[in-house]
Amino acid sequence: MRENQPNRKERVILWMALATLLILGVFLGSMMLQTRREYRHFIDRRAGLENRLAQAHNEFRTKEAYYARLLEDPEFLERVARERLGYSRPDEVLFRFDDEP
Repeated sequence: MRENQPNRKERVILWMALATLLILGVFLGSMMLQTRREYRHFIDRRAGLENRLAQAHNEFRTKEAYYARLLEDPEFLERVARERLGYSRPDEVLFRFDDEP
């Protein structure tokens, strides 16, 4: 009977160790899944921010070219002033019509 006692203790210790390893494995696995989800979220967010940055760069280049053209091309400046601001030359008369019937 005494020989049976150590075997039983060893089995209990072995089962406890296996249970502990199983619980630890499940815990670490869930942590890895959560970390992977967060990583994927940040990758997607980064892609979205890079797209927004590219759009902002394109918009900036367009506005910069428009501004440069305003400074360098007097005819373009005059046309913009006439169309957007409604300016006219001193000897001109402007007629404005409503688009609505």
